Amino acid sequence: MALQKYTADDAKWIQFGESDIFIGDVLHEGNSTSLGGGFAHFHPGTAMTWTPSYDEIIVVLSGSFTVESASGSVTAGPGEIVRVDSDAEVTFRAGTEKVVLAFATYPVWGGTDETKASASVLRPVSGPLPA
Repeated sequence: MALQKYTADDAKWIQFGESDIFIGDVLHEGNSTSLGGGFAHFHPGTAMTWTPSYDEIIVVLSGSFTVESASGSVTAGPGEIVRVDSDAEVTFRAGTEKVVLAFATYPVWGGTDETKASASVLRPVSGPLPA
């Protein structure tokens, strides 16, 4: 298929551990061989530390979002993009408001061996996302 539109309603949602961080994949290993993508919701003040085994761009749709690494940090707001390179430990952090993001990864993030090894912290969400 040459063109496809996705919304948050199309996403397969997972929760990061016990946190109020939710990741919704629309492009995943079940429907894409090269590109991953989706949405994420970070409730105010939440944070997650992760070492991505893929390159990623993050588009902030709402809220203030900070990415921290050993080389520094960057904070982005609505309409801004953050690039995250693979293999660098980062902490993703929401500001004082709920953050909504769109992201794209290469390769598909859920299909990498490193992500599969960390799967114990990723829990499927059943039902609607918490507000």
